[in-house]
Amino acid sequence: MVAHTSGSPVKVARATPSAFDFRVWIEKARAIGQLREVENADPHLELGAITELNAKRRGPALLFGGFPGYHPGFRVLTGAMLNVRTLGLTMGIEENLDTMALTGRIGEKLRLIESKTADYPIEYVGDGPVMENKVAAEDIDLTIFPAPMWHELDGGPYIGTGCVHIHKDPETGWTNVGTYRVQRQSKNTVGTFISGGHHGNIIRQKYWDKNEPCPVVIVFGSHPLFLVMGGSEVPTGVDEFAWIGAIAGQRVPVIRGPITGLPIPADAEIAIEGFSSQGDLQEEGPFGEFTGYYAGGRKPETLVRVKAVYYRNDPILLGAPPCRPLHDYSYFASVLRSALVKESLRKAGIPGVKGVWVSEAGGNRLWVVTSIQQQYAGHAAQAANVAVQCRAGALMNRYSIVVDDDIDPSNSDDVIWALSTRSDPATDIDILRQCWSNPLDPMIPPAEKDRKRLWNSRAIINACRPWDRVQAKDFPPVAEATPTLLEATKKKWAWLFK
Repeated sequence: MVAHTSGSPVKVARATPSAFDFRVWIEKARAIGQLREVENADPHLELGAITELNAKRRGPALLFGGFPGYHPGFRVLTGAMLNVRTLGLTMGIEENLDTMALTGRIGEKLRLIESKTADYPIEYVGDGPVMENKVAAEDIDLTIFPAPMWHELDGGPYIGTGCVHIHKDPETGWTNVGTYRVQRQSKNTVGTFISGGHHGNIIRQKYWDKNEPCPVVIVFGSHPLFLVMGGSEVPTGVDEFAWIGAIAGQRVPVIRGPITGLPIPADAEIAIEGFSSQGDLQEEGPFGEFTGYYAGGRKPETLVRVKAVYYRNDPILLGAPPCRPLHDYSYFASVLRSALVKESLRKAGIPGVKGVWVSEAGGNRLWVVTSIQQQYAGHAAQAANVAVQCRAGALMNRYSIVVDDDIDPSNSDDVIWALSTRSDPATDIDILRQCWSNPLDPMIPPAEKDRKRLWNSRAIINACRPWDRVQAKDFPPVAEATPTLLEATKKKWAWLFK
């Protein structure tokens, strides 16, 4: 049995429940029938296999405990946002909507709160539940936490899949919250993988260019809203903590890290402070990633040397392991990225955008479909190109498809029908080359990765009715009942279509 390493646990009094308390979220999920508890699953592969099967059926969230060999109160939660109910709960949208309606609502919410983020700076507090247990120096032992071996070919236990990394830009003071994988390497070191172009890598390189170690806080258990925003393409210079606070309608309480000075969410379940230095490397991986492949291989990656560990009594590690889609975070990643791409199209001045869907099956990045109400010649090509090159949609994309507004972009049957009947491969497919990719792209050969040739091509496919034929009104009409007739029929024959 592994015991607490910090002596007698401390209870931190709270006047009112925080909007960022993971345990409050868990009880709300339980209340809507979206939580199951699982005892005695083995963190070595079995927990991961259960998580994978649960993702294919879209939930509910699973709270694992009772791990043999670990403190009985230490737990792991997976499947936090596999469906509209739990993702809506996380985003403060608790109506029972369908996926495209939820995507639209989230997009509207992000648009409204963007101008309000300045009203929600982080709030420094003196203490919080995360400080119930404090471990430093030679007492640090990350093996007390049940870090799962998620997949059979993984290079080791990954304590960080639903985690967030907190960095501060040494030049501007901007605080960034990002989600990157973390492998437990020893009792007091973890290995990180952050691909080029991500904010976490840009910030740490600034420290390294000055021959300084980069301070970092990594949170391994927190309210799922931190994971959502840490994994989203928020613009450079925008503080994710402010976005999180604006979404929740409450400033995020943080504790100034005693070692790094970085903000530590006061309600976190598990957090570490440490430093990464350029050239301080250890073999990391392989790891089954969101593309559904072990494309990153095993190679030297940057270590974080842990200087302090903080955790709540009976802490809960948040897991979000990827694999072949559907996987543990594919749903929420698709919804959020779809909302962000649609907002990018709006900001770029593209009119008539009715919907955007970044497919789960495409790894939440490689396949984006944009539905538009065509308004002028070139409108479809314009929308498809912006969708695939804006910040939210650019990384690793392979196919950008634009369809008419009678097509549901999240319905693969609708999209395939449009592709099959409204596009001509000889005239409606264009290719962009040398676009932004990364080492997890399974189509980039290892030799090219070694040469840092981290780019790909992407197809722009116009699957809208040809604009000239829309103008001439000679494209064949669709063979289906009108929406008005269908709605009247469903209402009259409601018993038949329950």
